Parts: sequence; structure tokens; C-alpha cells
Amino acid sequence: MFGLGRSTKDPLSDVKSAERWLSTLPGGDTLAVHSDIIAQLERVTGPTAQRTPPRLRAVFHVDAQTAPQRHALIGQYIEHASRSSKIENQLWTALFGLTQGFLRTYESFAREINDHPQSKRWQELLPEIICRQVVHLAVDARVRLFRYEQWIPAKWAELHALMSLACSNQIERRLVSLNESSTTTIEHEYLRALVLHLMNAGSLTARQVEFIWNELDDWCSPLRLTLEPSAANAFFIDLGGRDGLRRRKPGPLEGRVLFLDTRPLHAVMVQHVVTLEQKIKAEPLSSRTPRRSEQLALFTKLAAQVDPEFKPFTRRGERVATSGNVDAIVGFQKIASYFKEEAHQPIPLADTTGESFDSTMDLAVFGRIRDEPTRRNEMARRRIGAHAAPGGPWEARDVSQTGFKLVAPIQVANAVTLGTLVAIHPHGQPRWTLGIIRRMKRTAADRAEIGLQIVADTIGAVDLVEQRKRGADEYSIDGEGTTINGRRFGALLLSLRARDGEPMVQSLIIPAVEYQPARRYRLATSRTDYSIRFGRLIEQQPEWIWTAIEPLQSTARADAPAASGPATR
Repeated sequence: MFGLGRSTKDPLSDVKSAERWLSTLPGGDTLAVHSDIIAQLERVTGPTAQRTPPRLRAVFHVDAQTAPQRHALIGQYIEHASRSSKIENQLWTALFGLTQGFLRTYESFAREINDHPQSKRWQELLPEIICRQVVHLAVDARVRLFRYEQWIPAKWAELHALMSLACSNQIERRLVSLNESSTTTIEHEYLRALVLHLMNAGSLTARQVEFIWNELDDWCSPLRLTLEPSAANAFFIDLGGRDGLRRRKPGPLEGRVLFLDTRPLHAVMVQHVVTLEQKIKAEPLSSRTPRRSEQLALFTKLAAQVDPEFKPFTRRGERVATSGNVDAIVGFQKIASYFKEEAHQPIPLADTTGESFDSTMDLAVFGRIRDEPTRRNEMARRRIGAHAAPGGPWEARDVSQTGFKLVAPIQVANAVTLGTLVAIHPHGQPRWTLGIIRRMKRTAADRAEIGLQIVADTIGAVDLVEQRKRGADEYSIDGEGTTINGRRFGALLLSLRARDGEPMVQSLIIPAVEYQPARRYRLATSRTDYSIRFGRLIEQQPEWIWTAIEPLQSTARADAPAASGPATR
């Protein structure tokens, strides 16, 4: 009964069979469609499968007809991946599995074409199969960049081998129709993949990666690979190498080198920067200004990445190489929970260099540690371990006045995104530091490099209590009349001293759902108690909001809140 209307013929035997099979798929269920496609592709690549030119044309047809579904799946990832790690993993796995399925299928047919050099039927399919392989490698790159993952050298070698094959057959600029509405070339798709990697510096979100990819079709249209450099410092690619575009340095180049003049691309980025600056200057109070400022920052970064004249950003603080481990607590909720426990029951770490033989004997004989500093350290480490990120401590690589370069276990990289809050405690240092992840790159199968911007060097857990004038919707501003307390929620009170000798600047990080600028709150800690309202919005993320504070009526019991966190390790 369930097979009524379905053809028993192989769905990928020819184009007509593929059309009939596609019409039976549940078009409204994108994930189900992709699962059915992957299953059929696995049958085609099986060891006993018969591969013929009509079958390859059928795969081309399925590839072209399901492109809108792939685009929809990418859109779902961008919109919903941040909701939960389970949803993110489900969508990412579907995207990754589909592109790998097509790549394996095309690779098996490419071997057939290579084995039939005299067959016109096979050879006429060569330009399209190479072009589609390059396109799916670019999809692979995009999907990996969604998780801040870089290509391994083998992937670069695979991409360059396809371009080398196209050049040797002189088909790299032959028009190829991948769908009914447009044509492209192998060189153009190859350049889109190269430039996408070139523009990525580890600070692009999934939404920005997809925006750039959609624009690259136009941005790369005037670009061409050449045998001779158009400028002394042009970008170049080595077709026999295992990496992407590189800036040319003084000295001769060896290998199968092609050059790329990125000046037209850089001019487009600069034009966008100038246009956005003019719009912001003309309408500074427009509701579009925050969005334009975000776009301006993006295009400024992209312009620097593709500029043939290397002009690095001026750093706000000189980087100093360092080494050592740091404890890391990831996410607003985990950080707030840890510092709230520390505020109620501080357990500072004592300044000890390690466990002694006496401590070991205490554990063996008495089942507990009698030495108080060692016992306190053990309790503090347990508390940190209950809140810290999985995988153990992170490794510090360099530090500046404004940030850290850290190497974290891959378990963390899979769970965090740009804009995630991280509290770190360098081993041997007296206090915690709060930062925001601004850059990520997966540098190995089990490690990821994280760029952390410092936003506070003193962190305190506080409670904010909603204040309301009895019998009215407004809050009491001058303290007259009876006020009642409303909802209570936790927040992080931050203090940062920009330079030595300058006063501390205080701000709050609160749950995003609690941000209401017009409301008044009572900020309460064990040592302070005063009325505030939220001031200027500094940064907004889905989980948290960072805002300035405006004190209204102070009844402080101390000059400043105590800094939470352990003492010197």
C-alpha cells in the first residue's frame, strides 16, 4: 500500500527517473529530503554500483534541483542553531553529510572519466563534474567556518588538484550551467572558495560567512588568475601547495604559481566603508545606525584582509608571549552562579606551590587533609571544577593590556560562539578576569584558538531588586513615599581600570530578558546597597546585555564592592 505510485526503477538511472523520484519526496521536510538523497548517493558509490554517463547526469539533476533545499537548511542553521546545541548539531550534521555525499559520488565518477580518456560521452561531462566538486568543496568550507574550523592541508590539495586538472584540459574558463538560470566557470567558483578563506580571520559569525558567500558571486566577477603578477606584492596561490592565498614576499617563488590581483575587490570594500561612514554621519540618531555600524566594522575587516598593501590594525596593547594554564568558566549563567557562591561563602586559594608529602600521608592515614591551606585549596578547586568548562584548563599563548590568546579543548569550541562570556583565572594570579570571545579558529582536531577581549578585571556577584512606589506603576526617584520590592535577579558588577592611576569604571552584565532602561533597581551586595537605573547600552547578545549604570540614591556601606574570586594560587 505504501509503495503505490512509486517506481521500482533505480531513481538515479537517468534524468527522467531522477525527476520522478524527486517528485515523491516530502518537500516540506528539508531534513527528510536530505536523508533520502544521502541514502541514494551511498548506493551510487557502492563497490558493485554501475556508473554510466546517464547516471552521472541524473546526479547532476538531483544536485541542481535540491540546491534550494540546501539553501533553506543553511537558513535554518543561521536562524536556529543558537537555540540549543542539539539543534545546532542536527542541522550542521545534515549539511556536512550532504556535501560529503556529493563529493564522494563525484569522486567515484571522476575515476570513471579518468579511466575512459577516449570516450566522448564521458569527457564532455568533465567540466561540469569538476565545477560541481569545487562548489561542494566551497560548501564544505562554509559549513566548517560556521564552527570556526579551518581546512586541513589535504582539503587544500584536493581543491588545487581540481583546478590543475581544469587548467591542463584548458576548461577552467569554459561556461558551465549548474542550474537553469545562470552559468559559471571553474575558475570563478575556485576564486570564490579562495577569497572566502582569505576574508576569514576567525571573527566571522555564521550569518556573516553566509552573507559574504552570497556577495562573492558579484565581488569575484572581475577577478582572474594570471601567470604574471600585476603588482609586486600581489596575492598568489601554489597549485602544488597545501594552503590558500598568500601575500607575496620579496624573493623568487617556486612551484605552479598563479597570481591574483585583489585591487578590484579591495576597491569594492572601501566603497562600502565610505558609503556607510557617510550614512552614519548624516543620520547618527537613525534606527539603522547600530546595523550600519556593525556593517562598517565588518567591511573594514574585510578590506584589511584583501588589501594587497598589508596594513595591520593598530593594536591597543602590545602582545607579550606567555605560557601557563587558566581556569575558565564559560557562559553568563555559569559565571553568575560561581561568583554568587563565592560572595556567600568565599574560599580563597592559598599561596601554595603544590601538595606536600605530609598532605599525602594525611589522606592515607586519616582520610582527610589536616593542613588548612591545602584543604582550602582543595575545596576551592572543587568549586571551580563544578562550574568550569569541560576538558580541563585552557592554555595561555600571549597576553596584552586588552586581551588574551588562549588554546581551549575542542569540547569548548563546539559549544561556544563569538560573543560568549568567559571568566578566566590564570594560575598563580590573584584574581579573575572577565572577557568576551572575539575570535575563534580550530587549529587542530582537538584544540581551538580563542581570542578573548578583556572587559573587567574585578567581578562581583550582585542582586538587582525591582523598586516600585506603592499604588503606582512608576518607581520612586527621590525616595519619598513608600516603595515596595519587586522581582529579584542576579547580575555581574564589573570594574575595569583602563590605565594605572585612573579610577575604576563600573558597569553591569544582566540577563537579556531583564533589560528595561526606564526601571529603577536596588543594587545589593554584602557591602553596598543603593538605587540605580540602567544607563548606556554597551553591548547586547542573545544571553546577556552589558550596560552602564547610573546611581540614583546611595546608602552604601562601603566604598566599593568586594572583588569575588580566589587569592593567589
